[in-house]
Amino acid sequence: MLTMEITRLIERCKQGDEDALGELYRAYAQQMRGVCRRYINDEQTVDDVLHDAFLIIFTSFDRLRDSSKAEAWMTAITRNVASKCKDHLEALSTVSLEETSEAELIAVENKEKDVKGVPLSDVIRMIDRLPKGYGQVFRLSVFEGMSHKEIADILGIEPHSSSSQLARAKKMLRKMMLQYWAAILLLILMPLTFFLFRKGDTTVKEEKPVAVKQKEKPKDTPKVSPVDQPHEPVIVHLPVHRTIVVVSDTLQSVIAQAVDSVTPDTLSNIIAQEQMITDTIATDTTKAIRKEEIPHYDIAELFPDKPTIGTSHQNKWSIDLAYAGGMGEQNFNRPYSFTETPTLAATGEPPSPVTFENWSDYAAFLADNPDDGTSHTRSVIMNIALNNANQPGTDKIVRKSHHHMPVNFSLALKYRLNNRFALETGLSYGRLKSEFEMGSNGNTINEQQTIHYIGIPVKGIYNIYNRKMWSFYGSLGVTTEIPLYSSFNTSYYLHGILESTDKTTIRAPWQWSVGTGIGLQYNLTPNIGLFAEPSLQYYIPTGTQIETYRTEHPFNVSLPLGIRFTW
Repeated sequence: MLTMEITRLIERCKQGDEDALGELYRAYAQQMRGVCRRYINDEQTVDDVLHDAFLIIFTSFDRLRDSSKAEAWMTAITRNVASKCKDHLEALSTVSLEETSEAELIAVENKEKDVKGVPLSDVIRMIDRLPKGYGQVFRLSVFEGMSHKEIADILGIEPHSSSSQLARAKKMLRKMMLQYWAAILLLILMPLTFFLFRKGDTTVKEEKPVAVKQKEKPKDTPKVSPVDQPHEPVIVHLPVHRTIVVVSDTLQSVIAQAVDSVTPDTLSNIIAQEQMITDTIATDTTKAIRKEEIPHYDIAELFPDKPTIGTSHQNKWSIDLAYAGGMGEQNFNRPYSFTETPTLAATGEPPSPVTFENWSDYAAFLADNPDDGTSHTRSVIMNIALNNANQPGTDKIVRKSHHHMPVNFSLALKYRLNNRFALETGLSYGRLKSEFEMGSNGNTINEQQTIHYIGIPVKGIYNIYNRKMWSFYGSLGVTTEIPLYSSFNTSYYLHGILESTDKTTIRAPWQWSVGTGIGLQYNLTPNIGLFAEPSLQYYIPTGTQIETYRTEHPFNVSLPLGIRFTW
């Protein structure tokens, strides 16, 4: 094809024209297939390599700097993919099917399906969630086995940029896998807690009464008349210290006769006959029955495993130490504009601030408005703007934001109002860290922002389930966070070399939030327990232009883990 035709076709492909992609494939498929055949003999493998090569080509047009060199660019990509495939095939050991055991086949199959216990389909979805640049570098490095130099040639970036993006991609994938297993653990703990709750209620309902037997007589005891028979009672003590009196046969016959003589005619008759039975027992068997006073007990004491409300021995206070954070990151690429104020106008009126969305406009402004106070830093910024303006492609200023997961430590004091409700307050420390980058190819402005907060949470606790080893509860509350210190550091790089730095502070706003959560506690001892409390927090917008993890993600799910001391 002619150079002009190639240029037009590539431009259409960059705009997402599907017909143009088809034309490009039909025009160069046979030529690229010939490149693949120089490395691979198997036609089926050649088809697979050709498919992968064009897939990379179709998704990397934004990296092609000169459309007139598209053919050489596509040939280089195809050659690299084919070469890596050849090296991979040569590295594989060939073993006949007859020599491979069934166990080995299953092991290989499981190895291909799972990555550290996570199904391969879920891993692929995690890779798809990576930022575009990270995902491309990760696939080319891990799936295709390319070096950073080869990746840089294909994507049009520097090798050190490929290495940095691969490291961040792996870090993000590890944290995604931690989130995956945390979600699995939560799904397991919820049914288990419900099962324990149901099991505890069933145990109480099915409790059996205690059976009491009359004391047996020795076999060699001589027979005596009812009058001479001793009337020693048998006293049996229940675990709750109640006393049951079992009387002799003579006393039982007296009671039986009295009961048989009762008639239900009138209430007064029944009362009179009951009084007669009482008098008979009191006069005829005073020496035979040993009476013991029965103390009063609350009915709840018959069930020692069931919690009681308002008991004096119940622990009222507890103190918690907890940690949450480090399980996720967020990245955003957004248009950005610099704001500058021109020098004083000739009329003497104060000039209005001007915003710049393109590198070329910003470089021209800096050249026309020098600042003697910070001449070196301003000169470096102007050179960074010029170098980015001269890069092929868009001239727009783009800011890459990288927000770390907030880190939080808390110390909380809880007071139990009764068996169900409790109030909790305390202090918490939180850190919000973000990194920003503008520019490319070593000509960048890198910013690092760190905000330290001290918080005062107030929560209400509702106890859902409480047993000797496990407890399950819910919480609802509000938190006020006060900024302690906020730093903002800026580094300026020219061709990858640090030229200047600026350090300053920013004024962060107070942060209010509301949240709810569920907690599961395992008691190591009666006074020490370990707990996990998955929580959902909503951070109320502050109206500031400071960009943090919370401004990008106001609804935040966290998993505080800690230890609780009760007294």
